[in-house]
Amino acid sequence: MPTLPLHVRHQQQGARFSPVHEWELPADYGDPQSEYRAVREKVGAADLSHQRPFLITGRDRVPFLQNLISNDLNKLEQGKGLYATLLTAKGRVLSDFYLYLLADALFMDVEWTNAQKTVDQLMRFKLRSQIKIESPPWGRLLVSGPQARPLLEALFGSLPIDQEKSFFQTESDGITLRCIKQSITGGEDYHLYVPLEGLEKIWERLFSAGGVFGLTPFGQSTLETLRIEAGKPRYGIDIDEHIIPIEAGLEAEAISYTKGCYPGQEVMARIQTYGHVNKQLMGLTIEGTELPKKDDKIFQGEKELGWITGATRSPLTGQVIAMGYVRPQIATPGTAVEVEIAQARKAAQVSALPFHRPG
Repeated sequence: MPTLPLHVRHQQQGARFSPVHEWELPADYGDPQSEYRAVREKVGAADLSHQRPFLITGRDRVPFLQNLISNDLNKLEQGKGLYATLLTAKGRVLSDFYLYLLADALFMDVEWTNAQKTVDQLMRFKLRSQIKIESPPWGRLLVSGPQARPLLEALFGSLPIDQEKSFFQTESDGITLRCIKQSITGGEDYHLYVPLEGLEKIWERLFSAGGVFGLTPFGQSTLETLRIEAGKPRYGIDIDEHIIPIEAGLEAEAISYTKGCYPGQEVMARIQTYGHVNKQLMGLTIEGTELPKKDDKIFQGEKELGWITGATRSPLTGQVIAMGYVRPQIATPGTAVEVEIAQARKAAQVSALPFHRPG
């Protein structure tokens, strides 16, 4: 089972590991509640080096992708990024990803469990286009929380980025790194992409400087709780090839209605005109302490009207919270429903997403 390049370092910091797909990753560092509080109140760092970034190069890279993705790449400025989906002809989501415009390439951040399938799908359309997609040997460190920016400025100087989906490149002790501001926890998140040979040095520098800021390492279990509180859908969990972007609440961020044709565009335009989808991703708060599993059913009376995609015990609400798809007739915050957990019905209430709202 593959491990992270800094596996030994994480062991030394008290990590407890668990299998996540084919990887062995830090689940936590002994105290998930303290990890959670650090990210929400101070600053935390997570090693996400199992997530492979991709560089897309070649003279046709922009027009090639512009013809395939749901957002308008032609409007993107250098140093900025956008979120987009790759759809089937019927408007279902094959992949979702972030694209960042470099001077000589596009940088793609895609859900790691769906990465190779995404690359394969894109290359199916290559034909005579001059493009190349490769994964550079970089690690990825997430620095998250209200003290994330002060910590990074103590290390690298003033950060020349303020907006979400913006980035810059800098050098630290001879190590080139790229810093992207993009929230996955609902708070202030910075992703440091670092060549593998410099990864340990940057991790050490973070923790050498991070003591005064309250820096704490955090693992996958805390990251998942933060993600669900933030209402951030994730491919393979909340999104797959059966979901239309609008059903998952991706419309505002991922869909352009003015860019012209791409696979699935007619479906998006039809929904915009007639305003109807069969289901909607919503939050739920559930009574009791038992967590529902993925695909557990949501009922109102005897009618099955949805299913759970993911759940966690939320320190924010003090309750079990979940994300799930529900039919339009119950997609209103405050609607009383039941969730079937281990063959027993638990009272629940439909909630708006996100649960966590910064500020």
